[in-house]
Amino acid sequence: MKKPALPISVISVFLCGFVLHISYEASGHSAWSMLISTVRQSPWEIVKPFGLVFIMWSFIELSWFRPHLLRFVCARIMALIVFVTGSCTALCTFYYTGGWKRLGLIFLCLTLSELLQYVIYRSGKRTEIFFIPLIISFGTIFFAFLFCTFFPPDMPFFRAF
Repeated sequence: MKKPALPISVISVFLCGFVLHISYEASGHSAWSMLISTVRQSPWEIVKPFGLVFIMWSFIELSWFRPHLLRFVCARIMALIVFVTGSCTALCTFYYTGGWKRLGLIFLCLTLSELLQYVIYRSGKRTEIFFIPLIISFGTIFFAFLFCTFFPPDMPFFRAF
């Protein structure tokens, strides 16, 4: 991982996530876009497309930089958890913010989580010992990304604005 790649990563994930964010409306409410786009204006639904792009961008970074696999995956999952929980908490806290302010909060959380991932990866700390719990939490988040659109639980993160 190289530090100059951080702005490229943040901007690419944000722009691709924004395209997925508006794809439900742009596609005329087609069924395929319900899996990857914002359907309702709940914090979870707003964060979902950015989180999916965050996951897919990990594969691009893996193939481009060829980092230490286990340390990178652990740092990336930690950054994903921070991004999802931080963005949803920020959006719930600033409940009545407008559309561009919401996207600004997501951009800020995305920048902080990418920076956190870089710091964790470069620190040399043994994050590999948390691999199993991190994989379980990643599976939970990925499952929630795909299925909480159709069956949202009654929690503040999933309530529409």
